[in-house]
Amino acid sequence: MENLDVLIPRPQSIIADPGVVKVESLGSVSAPAGWERIGGQLIRNAGIMGLDLTQEGVPVKLILSEDIKVESFEITISPDEVIISGGDPAGLFYGAGAFEQLLCISVIRGTKGAEIPCGKVADSPRFGYRGFMLDSARHIQSVETIKSVLSLMAKLRLNVFHWHLCDSQGYRAESKLFPELNTLADMTPGFFTAEEIKEICDFAAECFITVIPEIEMPGHSKGLLALHPELACDPEEPGKEFCLAKPEVREFLEKLIAEFAALFPASKVIHLGGDEAETEHWEKCPACQKLMKDKGLSNLRQLENDFMNDMASYVRSLGLTPVTWFTGSIMEHSTIIQAWRSIHELKETLAHGNRMIFSVHDQLYLDYPCTAAEPFENWMPLLCESGVYNTEPFAAWEKEIGDLLLGPETCLWTETVPDHRIFAKLLPRLIAFSETAWCRPAQKDWFSYIRRKDVLSAGAWFDMKAL
Repeated sequence: MENLDVLIPRPQSIIADPGVVKVESLGSVSAPAGWERIGGQLIRNAGIMGLDLTQEGVPVKLILSEDIKVESFEITISPDEVIISGGDPAGLFYGAGAFEQLLCISVIRGTKGAEIPCGKVADSPRFGYRGFMLDSARHIQSVETIKSVLSLMAKLRLNVFHWHLCDSQGYRAESKLFPELNTLADMTPGFFTAEEIKEICDFAAECFITVIPEIEMPGHSKGLLALHPELACDPEEPGKEFCLAKPEVREFLEKLIAEFAALFPASKVIHLGGDEAETEHWEKCPACQKLMKDKGLSNLRQLENDFMNDMASYVRSLGLTPVTWFTGSIMEHSTIIQAWRSIHELKETLAHGNRMIFSVHDQLYLDYPCTAAEPFENWMPLLCESGVYNTEPFAAWEKEIGDLLLGPETCLWTETVPDHRIFAKLLPRLIAFSETAWCRPAQKDWFSYIRRKDVLSAGAWFDMKAL
């Protein structure tokens, strides 16, 4: 290995020093009290590469440092020791992962004679929110597939798993209050039991990944309303939108939200969907029309927004923060808005002061084809790896938006993506996304990225079963 500029995401600072360290001389990993598992993971993953980091040798020291920012790390490599410092446990975890990348590349030809250059790597994320959304409602995935996705996210320092569990085609979170919902399975059968959800969430926590579960309303609910037509405007033709005027709808959804949230006790954020609702049934519904007039509202979109604000208020009453997809309506100030149709949705949301997530579809929807050889809908644009890499979440409004933009999130909808195709859709574009989410523009360079990705791929980094 000629230099230290081989990491993905690319570090902020790399300083080369004279000398090298023979990887076979490394050993004796130590870690802070309470975080021995990070050191254990480093030992285990080095073992996959044929290295024994339990032997006597050049010490590898993992330490926490108050002088480093959260989620940030420094790696100092000298002939006498390797020091991996993190500003918090997450930063230490990322630093250990970056060092594993260096090890992986160094042993491409085997451990004999392999070496790592001396020097210092320092890094910190551009955004505190670096998300990936997986749709499990259309095609459900196995627990092992989702764990593998989380492992890949951890390798790429992504820290938010937005889990889309409910849609017209399926309700995938176990419901004991309304068990009939778990019979919904338009494309693939099944749902996640409470025990499986806990297993996945516990695994995510070990990867320093926050889980944000999503439950859909008032649209995207065709299957649910087929089971509960009394919650639609017209029970004879329930459609896919909840009635906005029936009190029993809000009572039902509050019970469902409370049960849903209880499955994710560590999650402080609940996504309520809120997009793509059609107004046809509301236009014909006397109760919706009356409620709209009683509230002094001028159109049904305002009534929909009133409904969504009420649901968001209920989420806040549970001590949680609501998120909704951007619809153009004004949501209460504490609701996080996810922009998906256009970058201009950031500008519109800015006027209301809501925090934002950037997920504009033609730049970050991984269900779109990477090549013309794969199945896709006629309306989908081609989204190649370079398109994802060159995404810039702020556009021209960085100074205005500031901290209101939490960060970017890439999304994989699964109408045409069964379980076995998940990684074909993710790779290599999720790798490209990691630099969009982590790196500042000055750090990014497409040709450097391709070189680093090819070297890491040659070292089997993205294939290695880590975590």
